[in-house]
Amino acid sequence: MTQSELSDTSPATADDPLLTPEEVSVMLGGVPTATLKRWRTQRTGPLVLHIGRHVRYRRSAVETWLSEKDQEAADWMAS
Repeated sequence: MTQSELSDTSPATADDPLLTPEEVSVMLGGVPTATLKRWRTQRTGPLVLHIGRHVRYRRSAVETWLSEKDQEAADWMAS
């Protein structure tokens, strides 16, 4: 998600909670938190928010990123 797309997103709500890296790890089937950290530094993973010293992910951002990965895999398999 680009910076302009970020500005178009709505604030977190009860339907779009902020998740910790540990919660995202579970959501992604046990991806290690160290991998999430590497993805953050490489800017290849889900969009991340830094709130003070805390790292948080919007659930919708993780779901969007996962859908994009699903589509990339489907496109690759179709080629």
